[in-house]
Amino acid sequence: MVLGEAFHRQVVNRLAERLEKDERHALLLFSPENIRYVTGIAFAPSDRPAAACVWSDRRVALFVPQLDAEFASTGSIRDIRWYAEYPGETSPIVWMAREAGGPLVIDALPASEWKGVQEEVEESELSDYVAELRLIKSQPEIDLIKRACDFSDLALERIFARLTSGSSERDALHEILGVVDTIMRTELGDLYDPLSRPISGVLRSGTRAGYPHAPTSHRTLSRNDTVTVEFTASVAGYHAKSGATFFVGDPLRDVVRWVETSMAAQAAAREAMVPGATAETVDQAARKVIERAGLSGMLRHRTGHGIGLSTHEAPWLVRAQTTPLRPGMVLVNQPGIYVTGRTGVRNCETVVIEEEAARVLNPRIERWNTPEARLKEF
Repeated sequence: MVLGEAFHRQVVNRLAERLEKDERHALLLFSPENIRYVTGIAFAPSDRPAAACVWSDRRVALFVPQLDAEFASTGSIRDIRWYAEYPGETSPIVWMAREAGGPLVIDALPASEWKGVQEEVEESELSDYVAELRLIKSQPEIDLIKRACDFSDLALERIFARLTSGSSERDALHEILGVVDTIMRTELGDLYDPLSRPISGVLRSGTRAGYPHAPTSHRTLSRNDTVTVEFTASVAGYHAKSGATFFVGDPLRDVVRWVETSMAAQAAAREAMVPGATAETVDQAARKVIERAGLSGMLRHRTGHGIGLSTHEAPWLVRAQTTPLRPGMVLVNQPGIYVTGRTGVRNCETVVIEEEAARVLNPRIERWNTPEARLKEF
């Protein structure tokens, strides 16, 4: 239990207060990230559902398959309830709803199970109470994210050193992932968490960099390529991102302009990340820079998003999102520009909102704060 029993007890108390205020009896949590946040126990996702239950009287329990009951008891939760996989005459989720009782709040549920839950507990609803708590990170959580930043930055530094014409995207990426994973296993000890993929990444080059979500391929890097790389590291389940666009050999002038514009957009978004500003205004700040450069048609995704136990979580830095920024929020700032048939550029940093401004948690990526610094010469 990395964050300590007191942290999770405080979370339970806050959820119980919300239940009491809303006149609800119980909260049933199926999201693995929410279960971990409330109990400190990390379950590997599987077809056998597990859940945490919080009651308005501050009791908490874990509902698990029988084969996981012994593991569940290794944490601080003493109320462990299990279901038998055989004969399995009742849906485990319906059984959990019965154990929880109503009025019942559930964070997420397969559509196929909803009817059975409503028949078992007539007064039930879907609402993610925990997501609202997870918006604001405590200092111990921020410390874990900061440490994850150190490893995602390290991976970015290693891939820059590794870039060379003639190697494939996949070979370069997988070599660095293996190296950094070994370093993390050695340095992190009990904080190394294989369930959360300690280090992952994507590398796209040439015209493939113009596809924001294209997977890494066997494409061979060549001179004058644009290479966009992004890494996500996780320490004890808490994530951070680092990313940049590099050049293999001399880039074309218009590609340099796109990189400069994306960097300016990222800086504008960061400057707009002050307490009280909305997620939408941060997105607008980045978009204005790109639009003034005449590149508005090359936008394909939001400016960024929250990060923590999930790689993508609220708040979302996009239009119509009026969530106000508050100290303790951790965000990914990654405006991108994508030109069909040419290439794409994107820079990625992880920041925390503090009392007066945003602070970058991975300052080592400042070494690439100019296009010249991103040039890998041969």
